[in-house]
Amino acid sequence: MRIGIVTPVLNGEKFLDQSILSVVSQAGPFTIRYHVQDGGSKDRTLEILAAWKSRLARDFPVFCEGIEFSFASAPDRGLYDAVNRGFAACAYAHADAMAWINADDRFEPGAFATVGEIFRDFPDIDWVTGRTTNISEAGPMLCMPPPIIPFPRKAIAAGIFDGRFAHPCIEQEATFWRPRLWQKAGGVDPNFRLAGDFDLWRRFARQTDLVSVDAILGCFRVRAGQLTADLAGYRAEIDASLSPAEIETRAKAAKSYARAGFDYRVLVRYYGGPWLCQRWPMCIAPILGTKAFRAEYWRLSVMGWFANKSSG
Repeated sequence: MRIGIVTPVLNGEKFLDQSILSVVSQAGPFTIRYHVQDGGSKDRTLEILAAWKSRLARDFPVFCEGIEFSFASAPDRGLYDAVNRGFAACAYAHADAMAWINADDRFEPGAFATVGEIFRDFPDIDWVTGRTTNISEAGPMLCMPPPIIPFPRKAIAAGIFDGRFAHPCIEQEATFWRPRLWQKAGGVDPNFRLAGDFDLWRRFARQTDLVSVDAILGCFRVRAGQLTADLAGYRAEIDASLSPAEIETRAKAAKSYARAGFDYRVLVRYYGGPWLCQRWPMCIAPILGTKAFRAEYWRLSVMGWFANKSSG
C-alpha cells in the first residue's frame, strides 16, 4: 500500500511542524510519498522543510514501511495550483490512496492504516471521509465529533454542502481517494481561490458514492486569519461556478435533504471486528427530517449491541 500526501503552504511556520508530524508518524503496513509545495514563503517555512528532510533521512523513527519526503518552492496561483503541482511532483498515479493536508491541519493517529485497510478490502470504494472534527488554534478538540453525517451522492453533486443548505461540510483533511478518481475528475481546478475542494467533491460525486467512515481521520484547525473565515467570498465563488440549471438542481436537492430523502453509504466496525459497508437511510423516521440525525447514534449502538451478543 502506497499513500500519496501533499501539503500546500505559504508562510506556514506556526503550525507546519505539527502537520508534517501528523503525516510522518503514521504507523502501519504502507509506504508514504509526501511532498510539500511551498508558494514562496518569506518566513521560516523553507528552513523547517529543510530540517525535516534532513531528519527523515537520518534518525527519525519511522513506524511504516518507508517515507519518501520532498519539497519545492515556487510562486503559484494559489492553494489549488499548489495542490496540483504537489501531486504531479509525487507521482500520485503510483499511489493506492491520496489526500492533501493544509499546513495548519492534522491527520489523526491511525488514519492511514484505516484508509489502507478499507481500500484493500473494498475495491469498489473510491473515496472516503471521516467524522467531522474541529480543533482549536492551540490544538485540543473543540467538541465531540457529531453523529455520522449523511453525504448522499446526489446531494454532493448538487452542491448543497456549503453551510447554507445543509450545515455540514465535507472535511478535506479527513477525505482520501484513489488516483483513478482524481484522474477521472481532472484534479482540482486552480481557478478557484477558496472553494476548489467543494468543486472537486461535486465532480467526484458524479462518478461514485462518498463513503462515510465511523472514525476520526483528520482535524480542521479553527484559527484567526484563515482563508475559510471568508464565508461570504467562499459562497459567492460557489454560486458563480454554478449554471442556472445547477442552481435549480441544488434547490431541489436541498429540499430533499431537509426531508431526509436520501440514503448514503457508511463504514462501521464493532469491537475490533472487520469494517462493514452498509447503506443507511438518513434517519430511521424520515417524517422527522434531518432533526432525527441523532437516531444514527441509537442505530449504531443497537447494531453494535447485537453484534457483540452474536459474537459472544
